[in-house]
Amino acid sequence: MKKLMTILIGLIVVVVFLLYMVSFQVRYDQVAVLTTFDRAEDPTTSDRNSGSVYREPGIYLKAPWPIQSVHTYSRKLQLLEAELSEMQTQDGHSVIIKTFLIWRVEDPIAFFRSLERVANAEKQQLRPMMGNLEGIISRYRFDEMVNTDLDRLKLAEIEQRCGEFLRENLAGSGLNFGIAIERVGIRRLMLPEDVTEKVFVRMRTARQRMAAKARHEGEAEATTIRSSAENAKDTILAFADRRAAEIVAQGEAEAASYYSAFKADPDFAIFLKKMEVLENILPYRTKFILDSGDLDLTRLLEAVPSLTPAPQPGR
Repeated sequence: MKKLMTILIGLIVVVVFLLYMVSFQVRYDQVAVLTTFDRAEDPTTSDRNSGSVYREPGIYLKAPWPIQSVHTYSRKLQLLEAELSEMQTQDGHSVIIKTFLIWRVEDPIAFFRSLERVANAEKQQLRPMMGNLEGIISRYRFDEMVNTDLDRLKLAEIEQRCGEFLRENLAGSGLNFGIAIERVGIRRLMLPEDVTEKVFVRMRTARQRMAAKARHEGEAEATTIRSSAENAKDTILAFADRRAAEIVAQGEAEAASYYSAFKADPDFAIFLKKMEVLENILPYRTKFILDSGDLDLTRLLEAVPSLTPAPQPGR
């Protein structure tokens, strides 16, 4: 029984190995190139299995190696990062930049014939081309890469021009590598240590200059506001003085008409003035009792015959 189990397991292993040799799998995110004696046939369509290219996922049969071989490539975007490199900007600043490249296999047959493997594509073509981006980046000033004003930044323009540069290099080589460059970007931007302090000093000086300018503009505006307020005050006071003078003159003119009446009876005028004084010093219905003699009311009444009470009989 034990010997039978061993033979059965051996047969299963042999069958699996044979299936592995005569079949291959294509996943949904892959494209496969099936070669016969390392030669591939051109496809007649770009969206289905055709020639040596298999785009639809599934399991397919093939002749065992070395007759036929399978090369699979991912349909996903590939990310390639360059090493940190120091370069000079247009205005003479030293910067350390790390760029990245996003690419994909566009034509599997052309890619297989020219580069065969992804590692060869990155090592032989893409990395050397990324090293030539320094000529593009060095055409820009430092303040176009690092700035608090977003309108002055040109990072998007730099990345776009770098992408166009790499696409032109691929097209100008005269060979079809089957590569499509999707995007080129700047992943990291740093300053050398000896330059960083100088940049910070310059930034502090610029901020101090901006603060001084803001203070100067504020003081000038405050002076303008104070001057306007003083002018308004002077205008209002002058108008008030003129109006007060007019009211005083009008009052004096009206008072003059009463002087003749008061002149005919000075005592009555004095009495009215005392009443006015009492009215002013005793507001809010205040009761204030005085001796009538203090106000000379008797003398005032005697001076006016019509107000003198008639004597009563028997008194």
